[in-house]
Amino acid sequence: MDHAIRPESAADAAFCKALCARLDIPLHAVRVDVPAEAERSGEGLESAARRLRYEALRRIQGEVRADAIALAHHMDDQAETVLMHLARGAGPEGIGGMRAVSGDLYRPLLGLRKAELVEYLRVRGLPWREDATNRVPDTPRNALRLHGIPELEKCYPQFVRAAARYAQSAQIESDLVADLTRSYLDRASAAGPFHAWLDVSDPPHPAVLRRALRAMCRRDVDFEQIGALEALCGAAKGKLDLGFCCAERAGRRLYFVPKRLPEIAPAELALDGVTRLPGIGSVRAAPCEPVPIREDPFRQALSADALQGAVLRTRRPGDRVRPLGCGDKLLSDWFIDRKVDRPLRDVTALVARGSRVLWVVGGCIAEEAKLTGRERAICLEYTPETIPYNGGNCHGE
Repeated sequence: MDHAIRPESAADAAFCKALCARLDIPLHAVRVDVPAEAERSGEGLESAARRLRYEALRRIQGEVRADAIALAHHMDDQAETVLMHLARGAGPEGIGGMRAVSGDLYRPLLGLRKAELVEYLRVRGLPWREDATNRVPDTPRNALRLHGIPELEKCYPQFVRAAARYAQSAQIESDLVADLTRSYLDRASAAGPFHAWLDVSDPPHPAVLRRALRAMCRRDVDFEQIGALEALCGAAKGKLDLGFCCAERAGRRLYFVPKRLPEIAPAELALDGVTRLPGIGSVRAAPCEPVPIREDPFRQALSADALQGAVLRTRRPGDRVRPLGCGDKLLSDWFIDRKVDRPLRDVTALVARGSRVLWVVGGCIAEEAKLTGRERAICLEYTPETIPYNGGNCHGE
């Protein structure tokens, strides 16, 4: 790929075409104006170049139906990567650097020094070209390549090989933590409408917990934010603004919720058919025998007369409910009495008429909606809406 960054890049492309023609190797050559794209997108030049390069590689991979993309990173590149991640304060995932195999990316040269590759070409009389900008210390990687690593090698002649071994050891340990984290997330996390939660009542080892917290955030969070989240896991309750969402400790869980829920309009309840509350769930209604349903909190048989004019919605200020066998109370007090975690209260589906709640889905039915055995009955069956958790953004976003 000719990135059109250097004046001599077209000559580099011509060299590759001539070499591949001589060796009878198929070549796919593309030219992309990276500086123009970086200016348009607001990205840094290196970031834009990398993104466009991989987009081109992926496109060509699909065209030729290749199983893998082989990349030319070598051991010196790995040492530079390890040092750069170390300078940024990265954890084990970053310190592990590049992997020989990562998905469909394959780096067959990671075990070789650049000098070994150059010697291989020199002995066989094969020409090569080098990027002149690699000799300009204007980026962190170039500065490490030109100054940092040579100085380290004066003290530790085998530094580059040692850094590569260190990266490999870090990868092995990181893989173990990743496996433990996946197991923890499988049993202790879930996503619901507009939120996700992690059970932290019996937290795992901090290395696992911190990686799980990063996974729950679904985006980059800095060291201080992860530390604050870890502290919140150990608190009885509390809330933390992460910028893109809020983390809230309640009950046994740490919740990740939007900073502001979208407006969810009530839906008129169909007494024979399906009523959907976008982002929350749906209720299927059908006439039934006037017999209470006791074994499933998400299926209830209610009085058809009581349901006339009812809607499916979430809670509102002033809502009241009179659970079976109990007195009338504010819905907010019922949530507190039942120890419903605060983040769940705003996304609990309700069947209501005016400010009177007839059914708290999954919770209770009201006295005025109960069956006496003589009236028409409607069976309501609730299905939550499956929404892939998107890191705390509102569903509408």
